[in-house]
Amino acid sequence: MRKIWLPYLKHPDQTRENIPGVFLSVMRTYQTLLSWLCRQLFLSSLLLSLCSSCTLLQLPAFPVSAEPGQAFAEQLFINGEFERALHEYQQIYETEQSPEEKNLALYGLACSQMMLARTDEQLVEAIGNLQKWDAIKGTAPFRENRHLLVLALKQQSEVIQQKHQEQTAREAQQITLIDNQKKKIAQMVSTVENLQNQIKELQYQLQALEAIDENVQEKRKTL
Repeated sequence: MRKIWLPYLKHPDQTRENIPGVFLSVMRTYQTLLSWLCRQLFLSSLLLSLCSSCTLLQLPAFPVSAEPGQAFAEQLFINGEFERALHEYQQIYETEQSPEEKNLALYGLACSQMMLARTDEQLVEAIGNLQKWDAIKGTAPFRENRHLLVLALKQQSEVIQQKHQEQTAREAQQITLIDNQKKKIAQMVSTVENLQNQIKELQYQLQALEAIDENVQEKRKTL
């Protein structure tokens, strides 16, 4: 009987009678390996699903409400729609029952007024509401959006700077106008002085002519 050698046999001298047992051992090994791979695949899929769920849960951190309210008014302010934000904060302030929410709306109202203020009276009103908010706030935790006040103060600084530039330009224009008027006045004074000198000269010449005429008249009388 010829011996058969297979690469998965431990010894080349194993005979054909031992092949069925070897196949069973190999099949068991394959089954074990396949079962382990299936478990790993299932665990990996489960872990991936859990991670995806966690990621999805973290996305909507600060949802913006489309309904009228503090969040909506704040979003209008941040988007640059200050007049609409002012209207929303005014409505909330007038209709809100909760003192805390009412004062929160007053803060947004003051920031909106400060952002839109173009005259001293409007700015005074905005600062007055901000002082009123601060007095009511007291030592309570600060939950208002600081960004609103920072934007309003920045806007007012730009307005003040623009007013200062316009005032400087007007003052420079006035100074130029005054200098021109001074030059004209100086020229007029010089002209008047020249005229006065000419008048004096004419008066002197007239007096001289009168004196000559008197002498002539006196000589005629003696003849």
